[in-house]
Amino acid sequence: MTGLKVTLLASAIALVGANAALAADLPVAKAAPVDYVRVCDWTGAGFFYIPGTDTCLAIGAQVRTEAAFINNSRAFYPTGGNNVGGTTGALARTVVPGRDRDEAGFLARMRLGVDTRTQTAYGTLRAYVQYQIDRLQGVYGAGGASGGSNTFTNQGGNNAVVRRGFIQFAGITAGRVQSFFDFYADNYNYEGLANSDQNQNVFAYTYQVGGGLAATLSIEDRNGRNLPNGIGSITGAGTGLVQTARYAGETIPDIVGVLRYDQTWGSAQLSAAYHDITTTQGGNSTGNGFPGTGGEGFSKADADGFAVQGGLRIKLPMLAAGDDLWLEGAYQQGAYLYQDSGTGFNQSINAGLAAGGFIHIDKDAVAIHPFGTPAAFYRLSEGKGFNALFAFNHYFSPNFHDVVFGSYEQISYGGAVKNTDWTRGGIGDASEYRVGNQFLWDPVKNLELGLEVDYIHIDQTLAHEPGRAPTALPTGVAVNPDGFEVRFRMERDF
Repeated sequence: MTGLKVTLLASAIALVGANAALAADLPVAKAAPVDYVRVCDWTGAGFFYIPGTDTCLAIGAQVRTEAAFINNSRAFYPTGGNNVGGTTGALARTVVPGRDRDEAGFLARMRLGVDTRTQTAYGTLRAYVQYQIDRLQGVYGAGGASGGSNTFTNQGGNNAVVRRGFIQFAGITAGRVQSFFDFYADNYNYEGLANSDQNQNVFAYTYQVGGGLAATLSIEDRNGRNLPNGIGSITGAGTGLVQTARYAGETIPDIVGVLRYDQTWGSAQLSAAYHDITTTQGGNSTGNGFPGTGGEGFSKADADGFAVQGGLRIKLPMLAAGDDLWLEGAYQQGAYLYQDSGTGFNQSINAGLAAGGFIHIDKDAVAIHPFGTPAAFYRLSEGKGFNALFAFNHYFSPNFHDVVFGSYEQISYGGAVKNTDWTRGGIGDASEYRVGNQFLWDPVKNLELGLEVDYIHIDQTLAHEPGRAPTALPTGVAVNPDGFEVRFRMERDF
């Protein structure tokens, strides 16, 4: 029995050994090689190849939080008579008490961007998209500026927009980008200066002349440069039947031409734009919304607006690394948003009404119905204006820098527009200046904390007919208002 056990055990050991030797001779299945992400060495930092493709990808994001304080006085919206070309509804001829307007507010912003680039026989093919989401409270949501309603009704709001979304290929740029007309475009300041800073839908072609010189022809959305307050209308005595006008549908887009020169010392740019003003009659003194429905025909009038701009950026490394000076000026006729993207003298880009008092509502053009002409007839008188700005950035150390900036602008209207009382739709001449200072601290890379202080002052006339005193404003409403703002920002880019 013992001998049999020993024989069986020896046989089992021999069999296992033979199988192990046979298994050692069989091929072994190996894991598939890992397709590691490769860095793109031709696009700059942050790009990597999408696995399995020849396209490079970069992902970037920004988180921003702000708090602002703006001193608010009484505000008066001067839309008088039957003029519907200005602010309408609850705001028409309304005094908004300063205590009904928010003076403080908060902003939370997130931006997420994706940049892809591929080398082709025609150069780099690029597609870029940036999505922005804002949470607005208080002054950022124009709290309390709704015709006197108290701020308890303002619970803020969310904005979600495609801030950028474009394709670039062989000199062509198509999509939503910063307007090619723009140069400084509020590059440093938080609050808006008097300058063009506009996102636009475009089709553009850029030709690289050489030596740092480039020429661009851009076809841009006209409606993006129409003022939200529309076309003004002169009403009442001396102008015949009450008429109002509004923008007609877009037929001709804005046409922008640019020459840009970039060198190691800085940049220079010349911009020009054409802005088509097409209008149609929007109502009359009898309350008819669309005169012409009785068979007499719709009235209309057209005008040609334009703008020109020159800008210069000078780098100043002899003072400190990163220092630079920006200078810019523009002139426009019938194209106000090329002068000031804030849509009006009292308006700001980021925080609603920066100044109260008599609200100066600007127009691309004003419709005038001359006395004695047919009821459906009117002509357009274009507004004319200019701006100038500067911004100087100086680094005291790699982590601390200061920016001082300012802008000045004027607007004027001629003929019957200037000589009609504001209660009849007249719009007076005005000038405005803004100055500010910004102190910034960068404790670590891509993290910035900034404190900005701004001041705004407006001088304006109350238009009136010759020989007649201008209609008085309500008590406590300033003809030449001013205001100041303090803003704190914390921003992280990654």
